[in-house]
Amino acid sequence: MSYKLHISIADIESLVKHADLGFPRESVALLFGTIDRFDYTVSTVHCISNEADSRTTFSVNPEEQYILMMEAESLGLELVGIFHSHPASMYPSSTDMKNMRLNPVVWMIASKESASWEYAAYLLLDENLIAVQISEK
Repeated sequence: MSYKLHISIADIESLVKHADLGFPRESVALLFGTIDRFDYTVSTVHCISNEADSRTTFSVNPEEQYILMMEAESLGLELVGIFHSHPASMYPSSTDMKNMRLNPVVWMIASKESASWEYAAYLLLDENLIAVQISEK
């Protein structure tokens, strides 16, 4: 069984641009779409402000998140992923792991350890970190 995150190249470019604008602070975005067993399909990306204004953590305004969740629900969409950037490795941090337990969706992490952005996606299932294949559509 292989988990996949289906996301458009335009959405990835939007996420990377958002990360670039916030660099070196962490950036954050919510990914909405549909889930079909092992396939997470992104329909809408919402880049939002990092309330923590931090290089190593992020925080989402709960009111803004609630509004986005209600809008998505009215469109028949659900939260399928959380995107954020790291100034270092694209591997989930210990803080990420704690938050992944609370938010069991795909976590897409972008890193700018080198000159260009790289990204990866993960799911935490039964305390097992699983790499999710990113399928650009």
